[in-house]
Amino acid sequence: MMSGKNYSIDDQHSLKEIRNLDDFEELRTSWDELAEKQNGFTPFLCFDWFKIWLRHFLQGNKILILLLFKEDEIATIAPFLIREERFKGIKVRKIELIGNVYSPIRYFLFSELDDGEREKNLSMVFKFFSKIYNGWDILDFYSIPEENASFEILKKAIGETAFKYIDYFCFGDHYLDEINYSGEEYLKRRPGNISKNVPYRVRRLKKIGELEFRLIKNNDDIDRYMDVYYELYSRSWQKQENTGPTFHRTLANMAAAKGWLRLGFLFLNHSPMACQFWICANQQAYILKLFYDENYQQYAPGKILTAEMMKYVIDIDKVKAIDYLHGDEPYKKDWMTKFRERRGIVVFNKNIKGGYLALLNNRILPMVNENRYLKKMKETILSRLR
Repeated sequence: MMSGKNYSIDDQHSLKEIRNLDDFEELRTSWDELAEKQNGFTPFLCFDWFKIWLRHFLQGNKILILLLFKEDEIATIAPFLIREERFKGIKVRKIELIGNVYSPIRYFLFSELDDGEREKNLSMVFKFFSKIYNGWDILDFYSIPEENASFEILKKAIGETAFKYIDYFCFGDHYLDEINYSGEEYLKRRPGNISKNVPYRVRRLKKIGELEFRLIKNNDDIDRYMDVYYELYSRSWQKQENTGPTFHRTLANMAAAKGWLRLGFLFLNHSPMACQFWICANQQAYILKLFYDENYQQYAPGKILTAEMMKYVIDIDKVKAIDYLHGDEPYKKDWMTKFRERRGIVVFNKNIKGGYLALLNNRILPMVNENRYLKKMKETILSRLR
């Protein structure tokens, strides 16, 4: 039976704190039932995603998972992390939704997706931070999805409190939806640097040797292929990962067990040239990681592999949407047709630190940035502090 404090919110609602990993483990069934209801991003909201993330990244931080009950049923799960860090140069206690750079979105899980019901439930979560638990300086909601009015509902719920807050841009997200055509038709619709250049590159490579596209989906030899993944990554154009260097191996095994894994390789004469880590679930494909051997850069192996992956998920998996998830690099426009933003919100507590940071962010910094002399002075001071 789960430990943790219980709080009464109103006649129908109560809230329970989960503070340890043993209690978190008991939530698997209820958590996944809610994750399946969230209209997308199930792989990044399911119980195993959070379990893997906590295994690799919790470190010295603490979990604070809030369960909002409506009568005896879980209505909302709010998966928080408590961190001690600096914000604008001030040491603060920050509470944020569980996640990091590997999390394409961070959000709550709801039993009902009605806008009014979600806003009401979030308001009760903020009542907890206002009336019950005060051991925090800022709440940071990073990478909130804009789909299904999620960001606006969160903003409205915060607006109902007396907390001051700021919202900010996190990153852009290129995506493709309403797919009702074949993989070949998709490639024909792409700009010339893909529709014409990719077949040309393929012909060039086939003159050199045997070109092979290989897709790994299940657990057979998954660790052997992840060895290839990491060895190829060491020769890629991407910076070496210092955060969670084995995270993707664990994730690959989990995704393979669920039937979600799409780990693609491009080989030339049995030597790996490029790799891409995708997840495919509920007729949606998510692109998590892509890289290639810099020695083959002139042959554009990344483009060739992307084309093969696109054809596979469209023709075989019958996906209706494909999502690059994180980042607005220019090349993604060639593959996708739509763009959306991920935004965040920082909420300031009413204590001394929160009040100071609210004043700094809402009044002082905007005034400084509007004055070019003060702005230059600020940049000079910051450069000396780095």
